[in-house]
Amino acid sequence: MTPDQKSDIESMRAEAMTRQGEVEAQEDEMYSAAAPKGKFSGKAANALVDASNKLLPLFGVTDLYDKFTEPNMTTLPPAFVRMLTMFGTAFDDAIEAGVLPEDAKIDMTVVTDDAGLQGLAGRIGMAAKSSQFKRFLSRKVKERGAEEMGKEGEYSESEPASDMMSEDSTNTLFAGRM
Repeated sequence: MTPDQKSDIESMRAEAMTRQGEVEAQEDEMYSAAAPKGKFSGKAANALVDASNKLLPLFGVTDLYDKFTEPNMTTLPPAFVRMLTMFGTAFDDAIEAGVLPEDAKIDMTVVTDDAGLQGLAGRIGMAAKSSQFKRFLSRKVKERGAEEMGKEGEYSESEPASDMMSEDSTNTLFAGRM
């Protein structure tokens, strides 16, 4: 490889890293805008973290989300909202398949206080304990593994990032980062 080729490769790598950073910044802005806003105590937010951490392994995520240290909050961080959005997409699929009841739907637009966080934690905790939901996710993970061999999968990490990512693509990207 010539020095010019090495320089071109490094230049392309730097450009790709810059674009990836821009996409990540746009995603953070999008999730910040979609984050529930209100008055939340650290205790209620951490109840949601605890419930979420019980569900994460079902998505193949081994790194658990850290508890919040702030005693009071007015919004949730973009990374946490990403995770909740990923759960919401899976819940929607499970509701459509008849695996979860309709009232399991995750609607972050109605979460404005501790009661909303606790209700969300309850729905997530209920799904984490559901053997039907576990089997449903297990099938999805197996399908994803088969589809990653050459096709786009529902929770696939191989989908390309673009300036205007779909919600599913964003959820997939988040799942890959976790």
